[in-house]
Parts: sequence; structure tokens; C-alpha cells
Amino acid sequence: MSIVLLEHPRPRTPDRYESVVNTPLSSCLMTGYVASTLKSNNYDIDIVDANLYEWSFNETIQELKKRNFKLLGVHLVYLWENTASVFEMLMDLRRSVPDAHINLYGHFPTFAYKELLANYPFVDSVTIGEPETTFLELSDAVTNNKNTSALYTINGLALNSINSKVEEDVSKSNVILNKPRKPVSNLDNIPFPYRNDFELTKKKGISTFILASRGCYGKCTFCYLDNFYGEESSWRGRSPENVFNEIYDIYEEFDERYFYFADANFFGPGKKGKERACELANLIMDKGLNIKFGIECRANDIEDKTIGILVRAGLKDVFLGVESGSQRSLNKFRKFTTVEDNKKAINILRRYGIEPNYGFIMFEPDSTLADVRENYEFLKEMKMLNSPSITAHLLHHKQTVFKGTRDYEKNIGAVGPDSVVMYERPCEFKDKAVEALSENINTFCLKILKDLSLNRNFKSEERDSCVYDEDDTFSKQKNEQLIEHFEQTLCSYE
Repeated sequence: MSIVLLEHPRPRTPDRYESVVNTPLSSCLMTGYVASTLKSNNYDIDIVDANLYEWSFNETIQELKKRNFKLLGVHLVYLWENTASVFEMLMDLRRSVPDAHINLYGHFPTFAYKELLANYPFVDSVTIGEPETTFLELSDAVTNNKNTSALYTINGLALNSINSKVEEDVSKSNVILNKPRKPVSNLDNIPFPYRNDFELTKKKGISTFILASRGCYGKCTFCYLDNFYGEESSWRGRSPENVFNEIYDIYEEFDERYFYFADANFFGPGKKGKERACELANLIMDKGLNIKFGIECRANDIEDKTIGILVRAGLKDVFLGVESGSQRSLNKFRKFTTVEDNKKAINILRRYGIEPNYGFIMFEPDSTLADVRENYEFLKEMKMLNSPSITAHLLHHKQTVFKGTRDYEKNIGAVGPDSVVMYERPCEFKDKAVEALSENINTFCLKILKDLSLNRNFKSEERDSCVYDEDDTFSKQKNEQLIEHFEQTLCSYE
């Protein structure tokens, strides 16, 4: 076995219920796309999905030591205070396989490559941005024992030029970044992602993700996804026929009937984006596929005609990037949407029987008590506070400031204590009353979320969902407690 691709363990700490902000859903398919690209070029690979198998770091290292490989590709996910455990695991592995090449890929290492390579010099390289072609060229160089100089010709690769694979205490390192790699212009040319252990994935209740596009035409200050693809990146969509063919293959082979589009922006820009979505919907209906699916999109992309066609094709779930009920905050985020756009989108979806899930930031560094009040009144007016798990998320969620976003670059505050690689800045509030309110609400909402978790029926619920079966007295009581506590606490600060 020459190449191993690793999805490392992702333990969650009790106060990280909002960890979905860390890694966009599209990253769930990153290893699958690397794997399919390598397989289509006749490489022998092995996928170690420690996250899926729920292995500990120690169990993962023992499994890796059983395998013989020249190249280890690690899809690195930021784990806050647990991030160091990933590198302790890799350091242990390095001692066992000193000659193997260790590469990191993903959103986190793309933006933090300098600090990662400098702090962990036993890591050989980092893939920057879209991983498929870069990792393919790296595989060719490593598995064919090419001279080290060949690595410096691979676009989209960052390297640690020092040779210190075993010693942990290294005072110097020389990080080299090769030329950037341009994003793939025609996504139809990339093989469909390899789906490792599909049956176990379904058994665990994890959705079948489809990535029909990459990038986003929005430039929100809190989001790094567009920057992941490069400075000149733009939204790119696969053809409706190509997307349909992937869905059909899974539909036939695995008898799958539910799909979730992991796109940051399902529609893409303007009229053409909506026409493309309708073409895909018509293909699904014309071919008689009896499926349901979910999407993620911006509020300004929701229009009656398009949603109607998609619903007929099977649209069931929508994650809507509302973000705020305060126009001042929307402007600050560079959403280029209005509060009225948000209301209109929600009402259209509800007319078609869809109650969306929401992207919403109650607290951000520049928030005033007036902004928080506007947010709260918006949530009440739009009747978005009906189930306790959703209510808790909406009421307590504060902005996460990650490297790669505009807000990270302009933030003058120090990095957080968990961010040893300078990847995250704390959400430092300018208004001390808002800071105190946020801390109070955060503590109360996390307690309610833990209460709900303990009351959950783990056998009947999907593991990857934050939505619970809440049509019971206990849940309704918790929901009322959340709203009452927020109202009273906000009033006390106003």
C-alpha cells in the first residue's frame, strides 16, 4: 500500500456545539475526491476514516502502524484545544515511519500552512486549496522516488525545507510556498468522489452529500470558503447532467433516496444560476427519480418559481444564510442583502412547506444592544424560536473569526488561547454590556443543549443533525426557559 488518506478523529468538547462553523460540509467529500482522482490514475490507496469509525487517537495510530505506505495524506480539521492531539499522533507515527511523506490538506491547513509547518516540522508538506491535482502530482513524485527537487515544481504545495522528521524540538524552519494552483475550470472533468464504507455511513444516519459547485459569489466578511480556492476564484458549477449522473449512480447502486447538496451556494449567481438549478430539477423529474434533497443558499436567491420547481423535484430541506435581523450587521458583513430579503425568503419557503434551518449570528464584535434587540425581535416576528435546540443555537451563537476571512485580517486582537497556530481570533466585543450578555446567554444555552442531549433517544435520531424530536413536554418547557431567560437578561442590560 503506497498511499493512505486519513480522516483523523474529531472529538467534540461540550462547549463546541457550534462546531459546524469550523468546516463547511463540502469538506466531507474532500478525501473522496482525492481518492477518486488517484484511483482513476491507477494508484493503490487506502482510506482510514477514524472519524467514521469513532476511533480514539491511540486506536488510529495503531491502525496506521499496521499499514505500509510512502505517502500519508491527512485531511486536517481544526479541533480547537484538541488540535494538538492530531499532531501528537502524527509525531508518534513519524517515529515509526521516518521515511514516509506526510501531507496535510483541507481548509484549516490551507490558511495556517506557515504556522503548521513551522511548529510541526515533521510534517513534510501542505496542499493549498483544491487538493485533487496537487495531491496527484505529489503522489507521482513520492511513490516514484523522485528527487526532492521535484516537489518544488508542484503548484499549490507548501513545503518544509528542513530535514527534521524525528526531533520535536527544532529552532528553525524554512517554509516554502510554490506557485499557486489555479482552480479547476471544468468540474465535470473531476471523477465522482469515492464513497468509503457507504453502508456504515448510512447506518450512522449521515447524509449522502453531493457537491454540485465550488466557491460562492458572495464576499461575506466572516467566511473563508471563497478564499480557499484562491484570490481570483469564483463560483463554479458542474453541469446539471453531470450532477444528475452522480445522483443516479448512487440511487441505483445503494438504493439511496435522500441527498444533501453540500455547496456553499447551491444556486450560483443571477438568472443563469437559477436556470441551472431548474435544469437539474427537470432531469430528476423527467427520469422519474423518487428522491428528496436539501440545499444551502443565500436569502436573495430564493424566488417563488424556482423553489416551486425544486420542491416538485424533491426539495425538502434548506439551510438559509440569514445571518442577522439587523440591517447594520448585514451591511457590516457585506451580505448585500436586506432584512426584508430575509423575511421574503423565509415566507416563500414556508409557503412550500419548508421550515429552513438558519445561519444566524446573534453576537458579533461590533454588536450593540440595539443590534441584539433587532435580532431578537426579528427571530420572534418570523416565528423562528419554536424548538429548543434551534432556539438555543440562534440565541447564543457568536461570530467565529477564523484565518482566511476578512474579519480575521482586520481584527487587531490577540489570537485565542486554543489557537496555537494563530488560526482563530477571539470574538472581542467593543461593547462590554454585549460581552457580558453574550457570556450569560452562552452559558445558559449550552446548559439547555446538554439537557436536551441527555434526553435524546440516540437510537432514533440522526447523528449528524442538531435537530431533535422535540414535540414533548420536556422540550417545550426548555424552549420556554430559553426565550424567557434571553428576554429577561437582555432587558436587564438595556
